Amino acid sequence: MEALGLGSGQDLPPVSADRNHDHGTAPLLMTTTTSGTSSGTLYGLQDYVRDLGAVLDRRPAMPVIIREVSALTKKLVADDRWLDERFRVASQDHYTRHLLHKDPNNRFVVLSLVWLPGQATPIHDHSCWGVMGLVENSLEENCYSRLDDGSRADFAELQQSRGTDVGKGSVAYLLPPYEEIHRIGNVSGKPTVSLHVYGRDLDEVNVFDQVTGKVSPMRIKYYSPECGKQPFII
Repeated sequence: MEALGLGSGQDLPPVSADRNHDHGTAPLLMTTTTSGTSSGTLYGLQDYVRDLGAVLDRRPAMPVIIREVSALTKKLVADDRWLDERFRVASQDHYTRHLLHKDPNNRFVVLSLVWLPGQATPIHDHSCWGVMGLVENSLEENCYSRLDDGSRADFAELQQSRGTDVGKGSVAYLLPPYEEIHRIGNVSGKPTVSLHVYGRDLDEVNVFDQVTGKVSPMRIKYYSPECGKQPFII
């Protein structure tokens, strides 16, 4: 993900230009929010899901999706009262992924992730657009570029392209095919909560070994009443 510190002067991605550099299932939480913030009402998950659907209904280009979903995500994480404590639960063994909403047409999923100090992902991709917003504390993100031609499914030569500290209230994004390989971790001394929205129901990603170049597919799951507790990564 490329960080979008919208509160610190960085811009959303352009709506044009090729940048080189997760209706039948109801939401699983938050049924008490009302729309709008101009009168001081809380912008919550239901509002966010509604607005995400409206963006995707237009079938815009991916950079437009990133720009508009990033703005919505920043709005959502600005006030975290909508997120129940049960979706902030951590695990001592690994970071947790809580399913908040799955679009019935499989256009997107919304997750809350909880990270204890020292917990991190391996290097991985997503094969879809994605936006992350920081609800509480911060995360370190290291992004990678491919130096090989991508012709081998089981091999990739990676080079770290940047490292970013994504702080509370900030957002970052994934924009395939050039900006989607990264590693995220909590390098602070306190728990972190982040919100993630992906442009498909992530059930498998590729994991990269930067030393050997090996690329391995990995099945992923999340916490939800339907799924139970399963192994997972982002």
